[in-house]
Amino acid sequence: MKITIHKNFGSRGFTLIELLVVIAIIGILSSVVLASLNTARTKGQDAARISNVKSIETALELYYSTYGTYPQSPVGNGDVILNDATLNTALVPTYIGSMPAILVADGDHYYGVGNSGGTNQYGLYIYTAASGWCKTGVSTGNMAANGWWGSPPVCNF
Repeated sequence: MKITIHKNFGSRGFTLIELLVVIAIIGILSSVVLASLNTARTKGQDAARISNVKSIETALELYYSTYGTYPQSPVGNGDVILNDATLNTALVPTYIGSMPAILVADGDHYYGVGNSGGTNQYGLYIYTAASGWCKTGVSTGNMAANGWWGSPPVCNF
């Protein structure tokens, strides 16, 4: 019995064109996946911001139920960033554990009129990646006349 081994040198691997096509397809697929992940990451960050805003609103309502007024902003037109010392003293740690870091880093603002002329009102100026700047809060009067950031839309959350 004679065994013959055939050596076929013409089909040893892939051609350069085949490899380039496969690399191009993998590149396109990975860019689509990364774009989807980036969108999901942005939505996740906005969900965290919204949750943090709800926590601050709850803390402000708890403060209101205790004192019958919202915390008064300490300076000028009352517009302060969320890590303002007076606001922190009023809310932290009794009503909220700490000011949410992402809202402080974004430069979000608080405007508290407190019990001024029989009105209790506050506003939060919040940044979300999806809709940009928006405002939320409790207004029993015309806070825009008191410096409540004018034209940004009301937050829809």
